[in-house]
Amino acid sequence: MEDSRFKEVKRFKKKELPHQLHWFLNEDYFSEELLGLYSSEVQKFEYIANETFKLFEKATEKIIREKDLDFLNIPAFFHSTIEKSWANRNENPFLYGRFDINGGIDNKEAKVIEFNADTCSTLPETVLWQKIQLAEMPGMKSQFNSLADDITRTLQNLRSKIDFPEPFMLASSFGHPEDVQNCNIILDCAHEAGFKCFYSDLESVTFSEDEGIFFEIGGEFQPIDVWFKLIPWDWMFNEEPELAKLISNIIDKKLAIVLNPAFTAIWQNKKFLAYITKNFPNPYVAETYLDKSDLMGYVEKPIYGRMGESIKIADKEEVKSKGDFSHQEKIYQKYYPLVTDSERYFYQLGVFYTSKASALNFRAEEKKIITNDCEFMSHFII
Repeated sequence: MEDSRFKEVKRFKKKELPHQLHWFLNEDYFSEELLGLYSSEVQKFEYIANETFKLFEKATEKIIREKDLDFLNIPAFFHSTIEKSWANRNENPFLYGRFDINGGIDNKEAKVIEFNADTCSTLPETVLWQKIQLAEMPGMKSQFNSLADDITRTLQNLRSKIDFPEPFMLASSFGHPEDVQNCNIILDCAHEAGFKCFYSDLESVTFSEDEGIFFEIGGEFQPIDVWFKLIPWDWMFNEEPELAKLISNIIDKKLAIVLNPAFTAIWQNKKFLAYITKNFPNPYVAETYLDKSDLMGYVEKPIYGRMGESIKIADKEEVKSKGDFSHQEKIYQKYYPLVTDSERYFYQLGVFYTSKASALNFRAEEKKIITNDCEFMSHFII
């Protein structure tokens, strides 16, 4: 990428930023530069995300209709919950996720390499930081970023289906500061949509198969109408199967709505990309397989890996990342390089999807594998 795409804005002091960004500022995570995209590139990424989501919908219909969820190693007790949540998407709406895309700039081929559909992060950066930086740029620059409005609209639609005043929404995570701030963005949108909103770490939430989901306020247990969880379905399947069974029963009995819905356990599983490659050949998703025999350059990934951990790129040279997911089953994806700048920094684009493509962002690193050590970079439209 040419250097002229990058524009630097002022360094912000902590007191100038909303509290949701303070933790990130301490991590030396935000770039002081914005990356410029041409409107034709933005339209291309928007189109790819919209078309890829249609593929995910078609493939989900097929794998559910043909009772093939065993292919994804999803536990049998959860199959009916997935099927019901998919059949009743009006009551169990998909809230948001992020397609990660390699390439696509300077006429390079663009490919979706995964869909962070279950517990997607980078919300505060995308919703708040990008707009703050954009406001510092001279002239009337724009950005592809309606994420907060689009999430709010989905929650307003959900709110309209709850036929009593002041429904309660609880957001939960494992309690990591970054996760809590991502939950807070969702709660801000929920408040705007008409919910009474609260946050609680997972360990403080009470689950009842007969009565639903509760958390304690002032010594009393408050029933929850909507539970937003930044806790992966696959973590529950593998580490807390009894909790997964309990939540499955709560969903099936319609005692609470859980977001993101049960069917996102399909989309988070990278074996689903191999399923799409086999059954729905297309120009948008990187070709993905269960073995590497037909691939020259490839990327080996754990099926539920996150944060760029436990990945191997086998191309002209071999590159590996450390991590906690090396024990998992692997998929093999045709290697599509990340775009680079003149200083050999590597850039990965993220396209947020709600009911449509809603926002763009970038993560950058000095390595070919984007990990949790990356830098967040905002964008503007040239």
